Amino acid sequence: MGRRRENRWQPPEHPEVERPRAYSLSEDARGPDVCHAVTPVPVWAWIQFPTFHVRVKAFAKSWTRDAVMVEWAQFGQQANAWVWRSAVKHRTLRADADRRSPQNAPH
Repeated sequence: MGRRRENRWQPPEHPEVERPRAYSLSEDARGPDVCHAVTPVPVWAWIQFPTFHVRVKAFAKSWTRDAVMVEWAQFGQQANAWVWRSAVKHRTLRADADRRSPQNAPH
């Protein structure tokens, strides 16, 4: 009978790759008088990275007159950045949409 080889399969070894970091506005750019959300607001946000930009499902956590601090999931981890207010649009969570739907209204 043949012998079973030890360590028959091993996952490939990859060096830890540094993940790209999103650009975030400076304190001077976002402005004074920061308001903090009691409950984070669901939003769509355009996030800019060094070599690309992407629209993500995020939550607005804080804002000023000119900017919004958004938080989203990136590579399985929590990320956040300050972006221009014009890069953010409100979105509705599915549970909220289902509750407001006329077909779900009591008859």
